[in-house]
Amino acid sequence: MKKFTIILTLIFIAVGAQTGFGQTNQTSNKELLIKATQLLEAQPFVEKAKDFRGWAMRYIIETDDVSVTICTGTLTSIMDKKNKYSDELLAQYTMGMAAFKLSSPDKAKDQNAAQLAGMESMLKAYENIIKEKPKAKFQAIDDLVAKRDKGELKKFVEDAKCGEGKTEPIK
Repeated sequence: MKKFTIILTLIFIAVGAQTGFGQTNQTSNKELLIKATQLLEAQPFVEKAKDFRGWAMRYIIETDDVSVTICTGTLTSIMDKKNKYSDELLAQYTMGMAAFKLSSPDKAKDQNAAQLAGMESMLKAYENIIKEKPKAKFQAIDDLVAKRDKGELKKFVEDAKCGEGKTEPIK
């Protein structure tokens, strides 16, 4: 728990310093995005979660370090208006893809691997949302969790054919 508190404090300092003093060096931004992604997977409602997500999305949109593509073929049912946390989950999916590409540059061009990493990140966050707010359960996401648990998520992502026009680049 003490280690987590230290990491959380460092993220607060880094985000605050970046906001106050302009952009820090690119290496630390990449590392910060990866750590923020991991933190929000584990604790989607951590203090300043909205700020972390906002910074991460701005970084992904504005940087030349990473580019991600939203695959609408995998997200249609998740983005239902009835899903109270669809915005947070979409951000987590996007951050998960970016974190994967930044931490595995040799696989950054593998669209299916990036999509799968984004989906897995989103599902981890969803499961932790449910732990804190059980009423947030959403059947379409529960179905994706079941696919993941059966080892079928990779095929689901591949079948969405994200490289064939069912995507929206984020840049």
